[in-house]
Amino acid sequence: MSTALGTTTPDTQHGQQTATTGGFHLPTIDAPIKPIPFSRLVRVEARKQVDTLAGRWFLIVLGLVIAVVMTIMLFVDQGDHSYGSYLAAAGVPLGIGLPVLGIMSATQEWSQRTAMTTFALVPRRGQVIWAKIVSTVLIGLGAVVATLVLGAVGRLLGDLRGAETPWGINGWMIAGLTLMLVLYVLQGLAFGLAFLNTPAAIVAYFALPTLLPLMMLVSWLRTPYEWIDLTMTTSPLTMGQALTGEQWAQLAVSVAVWIGVPMAIGVWRVLRREVK
Repeated sequence: MSTALGTTTPDTQHGQQTATTGGFHLPTIDAPIKPIPFSRLVRVEARKQVDTLAGRWFLIVLGLVIAVVMTIMLFVDQGDHSYGSYLAAAGVPLGIGLPVLGIMSATQEWSQRTAMTTFALVPRRGQVIWAKIVSTVLIGLGAVVATLVLGAVGRLLGDLRGAETPWGINGWMIAGLTLMLVLYVLQGLAFGLAFLNTPAAIVAYFALPTLLPLMMLVSWLRTPYEWIDLTMTTSPLTMGQALTGEQWAQLAVSVAVWIGVPMAIGVWRVLRREVK
C-alpha cells in the first residue's frame, strides 16, 4: 500500500506481524497484563490495617491496655495465678479490640474514599473481600501468638514473686482461645462489610449483643437465646476441655447468625455498590 510517507508492507518479527513504514518497524503492542497475585493482595490488606494512623494508634492503645491488665494481675495475690488466668485476662481486651480492627479493615475504602483506587487496580471485588478475610484472620492469629507470649511472661514474673499455682494450660484452651478470637475478628469484619460505615458498624457491633440478653426476660425465648448468643456459645471454648455435640451445634448456629448473615449482606453490598 503506497502512502505519502512511504510504503507499508507486512513484515514478521519474532513470530508477530508488524508494519514497515518508510523503513521503520512499528511492532504491534500486545503485552498481556498479569493479574495481581492473591498473596500480594493479602499483604497489602494486612499492611493497610496497621499503616494508617488510626490503625497504628489503635494497636498501640490495645497493647498498652493488655500490659496494664498483666501488671494488675501481677499485683493481685502476688501474681499467683495460672497461665490460663493470664491468657483469659489478656483475651478480654483482645476480644473487644480485634473486632474493631476488623470493622476498620472492611470500611476503610468507603470511609476514606479510596474504593475507586482499590477497585480500579483490582476490578474483581470478590478477591479484595477474600484478601480482607484472610488478612484479618492472620492478624487475629498473630494476636493469639502475642497473647500466648504475654501470658507466659506474666506467669514467669509471677514465678519470680513466688507463685505456687500450677501453670494449668492444655491444648484445648489454646485452640479454644484461638478459635474464639478469630470468630470475634470475623464478626467485626462482617459487620463492617454489612454497614460500610465505621461508626455505624461499631455501634451496631456493641449495641446489638448488649440488647440480646433482654430475650431472657421472656420465658419462651430463653432456649433460642442459648443458641444465638455468640458470647455464650464461645465461652466454653476457653474452659480447657472439648465441647459437646450440643455446644458445637449452638456455636455453629450463633456463628451463622452473627457472622454468616452480616457477611453475606456485606458481600452483596460490596459487589453491587456503585463506586464514587
